[in-house]
Amino acid sequence: MEPRTVLLDTALRFIIGAVFVVAGASKLPVHSEWFASLAAYKILPLSLVQPYMAALPWIEIVVGSCLIAGLFTRLFSIVVILLSASFILGNVLALSSNVAEGCACFGELVMVSHKWSLTIDALLIAAAVVIFFQRRRFLALDCLILPFSRAIS
Repeated sequence: MEPRTVLLDTALRFIIGAVFVVAGASKLPVHSEWFASLAAYKILPLSLVQPYMAALPWIEIVVGSCLIAGLFTRLFSIVVILLSASFILGNVLALSSNVAEGCACFGELVMVSHKWSLTIDALLIAAAVVIFFQRRRFLALDCLILPFSRAIS
């Protein structure tokens, strides 16, 4: 295995991890405004909006932290793919309903247009796929906690 692919995997883990930690942490202070904006889109039934909104920032922080640490990277790369797919669905629905506002993906930290958000989410999915298929990990807790993981992965 080439060292370049191991370094690419490590860089992608750190980048995706940082994006998810920042996105989750920036949503926490503006939780009520963010909740109102998602409820207004009517993407989810109102009974599901509140649990989704309450859990999402914390899920993003956990996923990002575990990717940075290299803990359960294959599992969390799948979670990134699923979350990013849900974000793509939300952005497509927002674009199709001609919502002029941008995406509050990063709370009030940065407003991103829905088109840019779609691009970012597609790149996150592509990077998560690369991470999922990478077998050797560098600077990852997976290798320390599960030394036999190299033999089975």
